[in-house]
Amino acid sequence: MAKYFMEFEKGGRFEIELDYDAPMTAAAFKAFMEENNGYQALCLQGRFSGEEMYFPAKLGAKERENKNTKPCRGCLYFNPDPEWSAVCIYWGDETPIRERYHNLFAHLKGDMEELTEVGTRIWQKGGETVVLKREDE
Repeated sequence: MAKYFMEFEKGGRFEIELDYDAPMTAAAFKAFMEENNGYQALCLQGRFSGEEMYFPAKLGAKERENKNTKPCRGCLYFNPDPEWSAVCIYWGDETPIRERYHNLFAHLKGDMEELTEVGTRIWQKGGETVVLKREDE
């Protein structure tokens, strides 16, 4: 069985645990990782959305599902809008109250204080590369 990980250029490694309440997005992520193991992208701060960072990823999921959830630290959402196609990572609980429209498809496992440090670093010092890895057990 495969496990998925997210690693940040300046430190921070987290396991990605898929949420099957978004079955189409979770399946699209798995398929993306089959073809793009070692995928790298520039992760930027999405401060307009609160304590969020994001990176582009063409997962191919077009449907909206599992979207009416309040983001919290460690949640991974996918924005299926073809103009954005981004994975959104919430590194804190500060999020504006508004309509939820992204797909909650996974949660990060690991040191959440370290995730907050990564998010703060990207917010204050600028973007850095994130690498997605698939590892077989």
